[in-house]
Formats: sequence, structure tokens, C-alpha cells
Amino acid sequence: MDIKNQKTQGFFYAVSSFIIWGFFPIFFKLFDESVSAYEILAHRIIWSVFFMSIVLLFIKKLQNIKILLQNKSTRKALFLSGLLISANWGVYVYAVANDKILEASLGYFINPLMNIIFGFLVFKEKISKISAIAIFIVIFAIGVQIYAIKALPVISLLLPITFALYGVVRKQIRVAALEGLFIETLLVLPFALGYVFYLSLISQNHFTNGTNTTIMIISGIATVVPLLAFNAATTRINLSTIGYIQYLSPTLSMLCGVFLFHEELGFYRGISFVLIWIALFLSGFSTMINTKSKS
Repeated sequence: MDIKNQKTQGFFYAVSSFIIWGFFPIFFKLFDESVSAYEILAHRIIWSVFFMSIVLLFIKKLQNIKILLQNKSTRKALFLSGLLISANWGVYVYAVANDKILEASLGYFINPLMNIIFGFLVFKEKISKISAIAIFIVIFAIGVQIYAIKALPVISLLLPITFALYGVVRKQIRVAALEGLFIETLLVLPFALGYVFYLSLISQNHFTNGTNTTIMIISGIATVVPLLAFNAATTRINLSTIGYIQYLSPTLSMLCGVFLFHEELGFYRGISFVLIWIALFLSGFSTMINTKSKS
């Protein structure tokens, strides 16, 4: 396959993955209101493990899992990253279930800049003057949110913080994305199974309810499919290109929150989004300048 076709495919895979993630609010809104975010999270973990097992078996990489699990340091790191990604998933599901989709989308807009902050704090990566200004704008945007709601925008902070910390842990171990996510979810699987068993004991298990059961199973597919598309994209196009496409996901989520689920954007929240977009533009501009200067 020639380079042009590879890039075209890569672009298609990247756009597909971020469109799926962007429309996640619609999917998670399909659950009955009686189903808690914790139960949804538990089943997302359970069925993700199930479907990733099938994928790994099909591509003949299941044998790699045993080798990776034998390494104690890798196992510990992936358990920690598993807890972090589970927390991230849980916060997101909670946000959707409680009509806080706009807070969640704001958090994912903040995420790239949070990565820059953690890169500086943990790995001593240099921050350009433009990126520093972008970070200051984000802090100001968070301040606007605090002023508007008279409280910390917890969801908008927890999502990028947990995901940035997840990135910090994963950066320090060399494990392929799919195998890594499988082990992460596999290691937290006992907690998910234990919680579902507990719900069964207290007669609060919704897995026996037809529609909810189907959606719970599909949640595993919904987790694996965009991940596979994303992995396919990373092998075909530049990460910088993917970095720009990633904003498609929180943009679609924001549109879902406003137009489908009628969440109020409001003046101050609108100001926060505009400030974040300005910060992202500055950060992207800084990255582009640095890339050109190195080439």
C-alpha cells in the first residue's frame, strides 16, 4: 500500500474513533435512570475484557499477555493505570448520567494542556512561552467556572487529571495500547465482578433487565472498536495530526449536551469554552512552530 493510501486510511480511522467517542453521551443515556454509574462502569470493564480477549485471540497476541503479567513492575504499573482509567471512565459515565455532559466535554478540552503540565512536572519537559500563556488562560477559564457555579468544576478537573496521570504511568512502560488496556482492565476485573455480585446479593443487579443487559454487553464493544480504530490511525498518520483531530470528540459531546439533552450552556460556561479554544489554538500553534524549527 502506498503512503498516500495509508494516510487516507489513517485519517479515516482517527476520525471514526473520535466520532464514536464524541457520541458516547447518546450511548450511555440509553441506560435506565435506575442503573448507577458504578454498575455501568463495572459492566464496561467486564465486557471490555471479554471482547478484547476475542480480539487478542484472533490477532494471535493473547500469548503476549502471559509474558507481560510475569513482569512484576509492569504488572504493578498496569494495575495503577487500570485504576486511573477506570476512575476516568467512571467520572465520565457519572457526568453523562447526571446531565453534566458539558462539564465532561470541557474536561476533555482541558486534557491536552493538562498533559503539558504533567509533562513539565514529572518528566521536566520544557514549556514554551506560548504554551505557558495557554495554560494561564485555562486556569483563568477554570476561575470563570468557579465564579459561575460558586464551586470547583470537579468533573472538568477530574477527567483531565486522571487521564493525564494515566498517561504518565503508561509513558513509563513500553506496552502496546491494546495489550496494555486488556491487562489494565483484567487486573481491575475482580473489583468489577465483586461489585456486580454485591448488587445481586442486595437485589439491585440490572443485568437481568433485557434492554439494560444488551446495552451493558455492547458497552464492551463500544470500548474496543474506537480503540482499535485509534491504534490503526497511530500507525498510519502523525501523532500531531491525531492531536488536532482529537478535539472532534469533546466538540461532538458538547453539541450533544446542548442540542440533544438540552443542557444550558450559559454565558460564563460559554466564556470558559471560548477561553479553552483560544488556549488550544495557542498550544497547537506553539507545537507547529517547534516542529518546523526541528525539521
